Amino acid sequence: MRVRELPHPCRSGISAHHSVSETTPMTDFEARDLTEGLNGFLGFRLIDWREGFARIAVDIEERHKNRQGGLHGGVTASLIDAATGFCGVYEPDPEKRRGNVTVSLNVNFVGRAKGSTLICTARVIRAGRRIYFAGAEVHDEHENLVASAEAVYAYVDRDAQRRPAS
Repeated sequence: MRVRELPHPCRSGISAHHSVSETTPMTDFEARDLTEGLNGFLGFRLIDWREGFARIAVDIEERHKNRQGGLHGGVTASLIDAATGFCGVYEPDPEKRRGNVTVSLNVNFVGRAKGSTLICTARVIRAGRRIYFAGAEVHDEHENLVASAEAVYAYVDRDAQRRPAS
């Protein structure tokens, strides 16, 4: 599989070798999944996305900090939720892409971020017809482990997921 560099290299030390495959240019996926709602507010960037795998990064800003001045755990958990969510629904054709909802998310906060960027790498552990299991790790750009996680997702119809509740 050929790869291309991202059009806008990530700042804060993420190297250009992080890539998106030729078959999944950034314009192919529904950008609103990372630019609208909480993901967009937090500034998440999709770095790599392929079958059973996703990598998402975020630059740590003041708005991401707790009242003690450290990184808020909710930002880390949200980053994990986004990456584990993406890793299980990869499909080059946006018309065929499945939706998903989080069933369970277990996060272990194991260290402090010492850098200015978080990078979450998520992989599918096992997938069935209706649910999938994923694992993830979050590191800073210096490769310090910040958190590890396990998640369970249920596949859902994307159109039903976007309709307002009645």
